[in-house]
Amino acid sequence: MGFNQDSRTINASKNALSSFCNKMIMLCLTFISRKLFIKYIGIEYLGINGLFANVLTLLSLADLGVGTAMNVSLYKPIAEHDTRKLSALLNYFRQLYHLIAIAVFLIGVALTPFLKYIINMDRDIPHLYWYYVIFVAKNAVSYLFAYKSSVIRADQKRYLVDKVDIYTSVCKVLLQFVAVITLHSYLVYILIDVAQIIVYNVTLSVVADRVYPFLSKREKLDKDEKRGIFSDISSVFLYKVSYSLLNGTDNILMSMIVGTVYVGIYSNYLTIASNLESFVALLFTALTASVGNLIATADSTQRYKTFNIMQMVSFWLCGNICVSLLFLTQDFVQMWFGKELLLDNLTVIAIVLNTFFSICMQPIWTFREGTGMYRQIRYIMFVTAMLNLVLSIVLGKWLGISGILFATSISKICTYFWYEPNILFRDFFQQSVKGYYLNYFMNVMLILFCVVVCYLPISRMREVTVLNWFLKEAICFVVVNGAFFMRYRKTSEMKDMLQKMLFLVRSKRA
Repeated sequence: MGFNQDSRTINASKNALSSFCNKMIMLCLTFISRKLFIKYIGIEYLGINGLFANVLTLLSLADLGVGTAMNVSLYKPIAEHDTRKLSALLNYFRQLYHLIAIAVFLIGVALTPFLKYIINMDRDIPHLYWYYVIFVAKNAVSYLFAYKSSVIRADQKRYLVDKVDIYTSVCKVLLQFVAVITLHSYLVYILIDVAQIIVYNVTLSVVADRVYPFLSKREKLDKDEKRGIFSDISSVFLYKVSYSLLNGTDNILMSMIVGTVYVGIYSNYLTIASNLESFVALLFTALTASVGNLIATADSTQRYKTFNIMQMVSFWLCGNICVSLLFLTQDFVQMWFGKELLLDNLTVIAIVLNTFFSICMQPIWTFREGTGMYRQIRYIMFVTAMLNLVLSIVLGKWLGISGILFATSISKICTYFWYEPNILFRDFFQQSVKGYYLNYFMNVMLILFCVVVCYLPISRMREVTVLNWFLKEAICFVVVNGAFFMRYRKTSEMKDMLQKMLFLVRSKRA
């Protein structure tokens, strides 16, 4: 197959469609799996699962930013079809990732004696430490072949990765269905997870070798090239440490302050919000390689036009997701998981607020990944993480789960929410950031307007039924999309996006 010859627009659309289909299938399977998990294994094990996932997020610190530095370093040689450089880079990163895998496993196992300090449960879980070690092993294995898939993504062929992911993930979930229903075994459940990770990575390695046969060559980087990579890694490292602390501590603090069982209950809500966020994240992740190519080949004006389109899309999606989450989450949890697993409405508001920031920052983060803009922002993320940790402890003791979640939003507002856009506009767009903030404010007001309009009819629909749930969703959909259409119908962003869509249609016909 060789290098990708399609346009950025075609590649982005193929990757986005592939990611969307992948996520839709997995979303349906996830909710079925979660319901079966709670019924046959128990909410306590669900809490343990969420807690271990957060611990492993912290273990990802061992990556040291190598993954991000690798992605950034691949864009230019791929654009130039420099096979020698690519082969040398992949060989070098292979060595680094093997060291990372060993480090992750050893550090993870070394943390085993400290589990008792973060697990807060009324009853003991048998074989708990063995479960944790298997989780650590799964995480370590994922690093062994990770470098191979990076070149596929960087070459704007993420759809190949998604194809392998969906096949292996569907098989995994189906096997877990059988294991949960017949064996009621958490051990078998996580062992199937490990098997899927191994098969997924080995398959991607084979695909990468077939598409890019030159990767089998063992070219070497010179010392100057290695120094450049380590310079990038050092810039990313503090950012990655801070990011892991910011996103990998909520469940741990919930377990210590509120109780590990509540981690499982909260995870039902998080599954809904995070999967919706993932749809948006997948869309923008699919664009990352295209943005990297854009930055390498286009001027600042073209970059800015692309960013504005992405910003419009992110707010439009954010309005739909956040308004729906606010009015529909409680009903869904009650109907699917049971009334006894409901949390308070304040927690839902906190979840919606965090979801809002995660979605609306996607264009900024996509350009950050594409530009490698880590040296400029590495300290602000550290401040965010430290502020979040302090506020989570204070507000968590006062408000419980909602306090921990509000702490995350407050720390983001006070730090990188305003700092990252300033850097991006100054260094890469050479434009004033005032227009960005004005547009942001107008869209926030628009979303709040939609909330008020939706509340009037929805507040009268008190009975929790499937019919009422769909009626509420219909109200949210019509109000939000009608409002955003009126807001953007005559803007340059809408015209530019329609032109790109027309280009895609013509390309398909050709």
